[in-house]
Amino acid sequence: MAETQITTGTFKTTSATPLFLPIPNFINRLTLRNLTRSGVTALGVSGSLTSDRIVEAYYAPGYTTGTALIRQNGTVAGTIAPLQNGVAAINGFTIVDGSTYSQGATFSILSFVPGATTVFTTSANHGFKVGDNVRIVGMTTAPQMGGLVMTVTATNGTNTFTTLFDSTLALTSVGSVYKVGNAYIQNSSLYFPQNRVVAKISLANPMVVTTLVPQYYAIGDVVRFQIPTGFGAQQLVSGSNGLPLEFTISAVNNAVGTQTVTFANVDSTAFTAFSYAAAASYPYSRADMVPQGEGNTNNLFGIVPSPLPYGNQNVLSFARQNTALNGILIGAGDGTNSATTGGIIGSTTDVWAWCAETSQQDYPNAPIY
Repeated sequence: MAETQITTGTFKTTSATPLFLPIPNFINRLTLRNLTRSGVTALGVSGSLTSDRIVEAYYAPGYTTGTALIRQNGTVAGTIAPLQNGVAAINGFTIVDGSTYSQGATFSILSFVPGATTVFTTSANHGFKVGDNVRIVGMTTAPQMGGLVMTVTATNGTNTFTTLFDSTLALTSVGSVYKVGNAYIQNSSLYFPQNRVVAKISLANPMVVTTLVPQYYAIGDVVRFQIPTGFGAQQLVSGSNGLPLEFTISAVNNAVGTQTVTFANVDSTAFTAFSYAAAASYPYSRADMVPQGEGNTNNLFGIVPSPLPYGNQNVLSFARQNTALNGILIGAGDGTNSATTGGIIGSTTDVWAWCAETSQQDYPNAPIY
């Protein structure tokens, strides 16, 4: 039999946001308990019994059906809340294996509403959640969307979803969409940060750039922009000498639905406005923000440029080789087992305790001695 390891821990949640636990070994069982909503005071958060809140969740990938077995508090009587057994209908647990590519089911896109953000309508219940990364393909009259990955920022839970793609100049179109990941799962690419497709560029001081998915850059990172001429904003591409320009990031916000980086030293007020070119201009390349490295504050003959042009273009902050990141994603919603708004993690500030039993491999049909 494989050697079993037991790992425990705690974490605090403050909003209805999915949480990723990086657990490298095969997960045989995971038990999760909401200490706060079970009435237990922990990590400085006062315990409070609450009716209709998931307080325990159990997951055994090889044996359980549904997204999670759960226990939910019932009506509170004094200091006791009875537990109701059941299954989390949605937003339970999802096993993540960074060594394999995972692609969800393909859904037909019937149309979209052109605008500063884009609302897509599918022919069937897509099951997407806020934070899911989806790829748009085969758009017949909007080829400029083809192949782009976008983060879902809103959904009605059935057949529409919203992204930050600016489709103002696009013609509504049919096509397809499928899920390729989730914004709350740590990047599993070979190196990061990656190139990120630009969604919007503000005409302001300081300049703010919005990306189609959260970019997970760091303050001090240096980037360049590769923007087709038909998109405008060519002031970001090259200077009067024709050399590429570099810009230093001063702030980041990776909240789903915001997805921005700020450049404190860039005043884009007078720049040519950025917008996605019309389909008639297709084909063209993507509008990318490309990481170049970290800001360099070393002196050069007593001069400290900011950033030092091309100084550290091969040094990426927190870049690393991928080691096949594995783990489990805990879903979020209203903290109940509702089939439409449910999810294990709710919107209140809660302290959770977890226990994972893991092994190098699993033998689900091994005899018991």
